[in-house]
Formats: sequence, structure tokens, C-alpha cells
Amino acid sequence: MNLSVTPGVTLARLPSSVSVRAWLATTLLTVVVVTSLMSAVTMTGAIVADDAGTTPKLYHAALAIVGAVVLFRGRIARPRSELLLYFGVTIGVSLLAYAFHEPRVAVVKSIIALGVALIAASIGRFAGPAIVLRACRIGSVMFLVAVTAKNAGNVPAFLAFLISPLGHPDVPSLAGGGLNLEATWLALSAVFLIGTTLFVPYVLAAAATSALYASRAGVVIAFMAVVGAVLHAWGGRRLRRMDDTSVPPARLSRRVATTLIAVAALVSIGLGTAIVRQQGEVGYVAKRFATIGGEPGSLGRLTLWEGGLLVFAENPFGVGAGNAVPTLRRVLGVDVPEDNLHNIYLQHAVETGIPGLLVLLILAVTVARRTIAGRFRDQLLLFVGAYLVAGAIQFTGVDAILWLVYGMQSGLSGATGNE
Repeated sequence: MNLSVTPGVTLARLPSSVSVRAWLATTLLTVVVVTSLMSAVTMTGAIVADDAGTTPKLYHAALAIVGAVVLFRGRIARPRSELLLYFGVTIGVSLLAYAFHEPRVAVVKSIIALGVALIAASIGRFAGPAIVLRACRIGSVMFLVAVTAKNAGNVPAFLAFLISPLGHPDVPSLAGGGLNLEATWLALSAVFLIGTTLFVPYVLAAAATSALYASRAGVVIAFMAVVGAVLHAWGGRRLRRMDDTSVPPARLSRRVATTLIAVAALVSIGLGTAIVRQQGEVGYVAKRFATIGGEPGSLGRLTLWEGGLLVFAENPFGVGAGNAVPTLRRVLGVDVPEDNLHNIYLQHAVETGIPGLLVLLILAVTVARRTIAGRFRDQLLLFVGAYLVAGAIQFTGVDAILWLVYGMQSGLSGATGNE
């Protein structure tokens, strides 16, 4: 008889220190991702309008905590050279331009974005590809659920909008910049879920939310995410083996995640259908597409772009971060109710001149080259690439989630030796 084993008794399976660390790292990084997407939420839980000023945000605190952990661990990573070149030139040119133009606090956003990129590079090196992509996926699902819950509580505002539809509904946005930007972040985040069974329900939910917001940009970016998924699948067939940047699907219960996304999609579609039927404004988003160039949103962009070109012609070396729209107002002699030019390339040309535009183009070309070389298999690069394409009509260039994602990808590529 073997006395060393007790009959009928099995040893309890205790979690290993490795699995605990992976779970903790995923949780912390998920918080950073979801709070960066919800960039209008302050540390008190309040929502600021249009990402107002330098109000401390929840993602600032999350990044500070994770950054402190990374520093404590001593895992400091050097970001990619094109990223350092970009920030060195854009921030330096802005500071020089302030000698001739009014200094603005907007340059602080660029400095914060640099800090985000530096912290994110170390996060990527410390966490590894599996944890990074898993956190991005879970954070995206959480963002969609939060947005859907917020919309469900604002049905009267959507009804009021459909009575006299113009622009977008007057509903609070969790993402700084308003509902149009919130719709684009939802659609863009679908890229993280490419390669999983969650992608289709998520992109449908994002498209439905964009339609509910009357956001053309959101609908277009949702389509771009689908194109990215097709390219990702094509790249997979072209490769004989999975590259180092490809990771397994997120360890979020498929059943739970699919249920959450399906509910979010049904709620968004249901809200849109019920409201549209009640008010009889069928096809408002389609009308917005059909009237591009002749309605306030398009005319506003055209005014911004025409004025931006005039400012750039007069100031080829830039007017400094934050001075684009104020200078444009003086040049055109009209009031422009915007704080950016809705085109990151023109924004850089106006604020940081030819040097700033050149480093942005270098960054864009580098991302495109790396994405193509990797056969479109890296979801993080696909996210950044889609941002740079959509940047022709949207975004500001200092969005925290962009530099968080590219910073993490930068750290991952340095850790694995991949270009």
C-alpha cells in the first residue's frame, strides 16, 4: 500500500505567481485603455464638455499609476526613433513659434501625449503582446457597454434631436470632442477585435451607434475596420506561420463578451429604429451623406480647410500649438465654433509648419510600411494606420489613445526585435 498518497483526495490547484501577475497586468492595462477611450471623464467621475482645457482626467490618473509601477520595476523602454523625432520637432517648433505668436496651453497636450507614448512603450515591453492585445479588446468591450448604457439613459434627448435634426444629438459624450468623436473611437476600436468571433457583433454595434449619432465619420470608420479585417485575413493566408505580433484571442469569456456586445448592438439598433419611426425622419444619416458639401458640417470643414491653407501660406514655419483656429478667425474675419481643423495634416502644417508636417508624414509612411511588411497581422498597427487615414477628416493628432496604442506597439517591437 502506498501511504504517500491519500486515497480519493486531489490537491487543490493554486494559481501560479505567473498567472497572478498576468491577470494583474491585464487588469491595470485594461483600466488604462478604457479610461483613455473615455477621455472626457474626470477623476471625480464628472464628464467635461468637449475635453475642456487641462482638467485632470481619469486616464491621467490611470497612466500615472501604471507608469509608476513600470518605473518601480525598472522596465524602461526606448521608443522608436520616428516617434521621438515626431515629438521633438512638433513640440520644439511650437515653443519657437510662441516667440512670434501668442503662447497657448495647448502645447501641454503634446507634452502629455509624449508622456503617454513613453509610458506606453515601457508597458508594451513589460506586458508582452498577449496581455496588451487582451487588455485592448476587453477595454473596447467595456467602452461599448458604457456608451450604450449612457445612450439608453438619454432617450428623451434623442427624441428631441429627431424632431429637428441638425448635426448630432445633444447627449453627453464619454469621449472628449463630442458624439461624433465618440462614434469614431467606437468604430476604430473594432480593429482590436479583428481575428476573433467578437469582431462582427462589435462592428455592427459601433455602426448602429454611429447611425444613432448621425455620425458619417463613425460609419466610414466602421467600414474601414471591415476592410482591415479582410486585409488581416488575407495576410494570414499569405504567411506560412503566425508572426510574433499575432497573439491568441483575448481571455475574455466568449459567451459573456458576445452577449454583452449583442445586447449593446440590439439596444443601439432598437433605440435608433424606435426613435426614427416615431419621428418619421427615416434615413437622416443617408441624407447627411447625400448632402456632403452643402450642409453645415461639410461647409464648416471646408471653411476650416480653406482658412487653414491661407494661414499656412502666411506662416510656413507654424503658428504654434493651439493657434490654428484663433489665427484662422483673424485671417477670415469670421467666428469659427471649432477648436481644431478636423484634418491632422493641415493642423500640423498650420501649427508646426513644414517641419511638423514632414515628421507627421514620416510617421505615417513608417506605420504604412510596417503594416504592409507585417501582412496586416498586427491589430495595434492597423488601429494606428486607420487613425492616420481617418485623420484627413477627423481627430487632432494629440489623442491619448493613439499614442497609448502606438507607444505599446513600439515597446513590443523593441522587445521582440520586430520592425
